[in-house]
Amino acid sequence: PGERGRHRCRRVRSHAQRTVKTQMPFNSLMALYNSPGVAANVRAFRAWQRAVFPLPTALHEFPGERGSAEFVNSITLIAALVALMCVAFDVFMRMRMTLSGSARKKSLFKNRRLTLLGSDGGDVTLALAKREQISPDTVRLTFALPTANHILGLPVGQHVGIAFVDEKTGERHERPYTPTSSDDDVGVVVFVIKVYKPCEKFPLGGKVTQLLDALKVGDSCKFYGPKGMKTYAGRGKFLVKRLKSQGGGFETRTCKNIGMIAGGSGITPMLQISRAILDNGDRVPMSLLFANQTEEDILCREEIEAAVAEHGKDKFKAHYTLDRPPKQGWAYSSGFITKEMIAEHMPPPGKNTQILICGPPPMLKFAVLPALEALGYTKDMYLTW
Repeated sequence: PGERGRHRCRRVRSHAQRTVKTQMPFNSLMALYNSPGVAANVRAFRAWQRAVFPLPTALHEFPGERGSAEFVNSITLIAALVALMCVAFDVFMRMRMTLSGSARKKSLFKNRRLTLLGSDGGDVTLALAKREQISPDTVRLTFALPTANHILGLPVGQHVGIAFVDEKTGERHERPYTPTSSDDDVGVVVFVIKVYKPCEKFPLGGKVTQLLDALKVGDSCKFYGPKGMKTYAGRGKFLVKRLKSQGGGFETRTCKNIGMIAGGSGITPMLQISRAILDNGDRVPMSLLFANQTEEDILCREEIEAAVAEHGKDKFKAHYTLDRPPKQGWAYSSGFITKEMIAEHMPPPGKNTQILICGPPPMLKFAVLPALEALGYTKDMYLTW
């Protein structure tokens, strides 16, 4: 052929190569679509779609030849519908997880009776059902509620008073205690008590803790409450009761990060609040800084570390400091709580932060509160128990 014929052949060959390149992915897709397994799944989906979602006929019947623009548009619309359904299902599951805690609480209170009624609803006498010695100076006491269908009914963040009358002197002694159980525990209430025996520094020891330590299964004592000025209302919101001299009512504080600083038996209100947050699915991360004298003094350590392992350190993390740490193998801090410890392990100061504090008065007065002030935390950023 002449020059014109050769030029025409080159154009035809070039066009054929371009057509093959553009058709190869589509032909592979159509081959997959026409395979027996995929075709059966597509037919089943189309039948379900007709029954559940009566869409226009154009989507059901795949008009046009396979490979045509009309056919491809129908496939694209169905893919978009499936993607939209997946997104809607994901949103539904997330909302269900968020609301499941509050729904469970509503169901719980609907069918069960409260032991403590109203604000400071008087006293109730409960019998000791179980006693466990968990360390030389720590005991776990389980008290039976009036019936197996009762719950304590203690608002999260509040406590009860446990009172005794000294048979020798006739004096009445009452101390505040926060249970380590919650209203998810039906028929019982559990306290972890650190017993303070007489010593050189405190010759009388802790009178109420010693009386509690002396209880035997079947013995009873009186509980008063609910008591307390602070309540955790869920979703990072705290209600702080104002005194009448302050105008009464409640101050509301909201936060997105919670830090907890505890010393000794001051861990119990922290456990009460952290358990409520974790069990109800609140999206508020928590950090715990827990001070004790020795490693053996760390109350409820198994429960703390089980919660960290279950929910992850992004949700709940814990750090310890000891006055007298072990000589070997201690991976945490030593000494009193310092501002460096707080800066490293607590959320930073800001309007979305609340630091919860409970421990011996000297720890708060000489260590924690001065450190918080030095780091820039203001009084509206922390709460003390």
